[in-house]
Amino acid sequence: MPQTVKPMSRTLAVEIATKTIAVVNPANRGLRMADLLEKHGFRRVREPELDILSDQARLVSWLRETFRVD
Repeated sequence: MPQTVKPMSRTLAVEIATKTIAVVNPANRGLRMADLLEKHGFRRVREPELDILSDQARLVSWLRETFRVD
């Protein structure tokens, strides 16, 4: 069943970013983020650059931008 497009709330973006940044190995942060996205019903997307995965504020912005409904 295809997943529907839905916007991501700021609260959820902060939660996902916080749990993603908590992963010690930066190379594994993309995997953690993908798991969290699926858990919350969002589709998998190409992960952002490592510098975004290492900065919580930038990751929150990236998540909100990626999962916004136009």
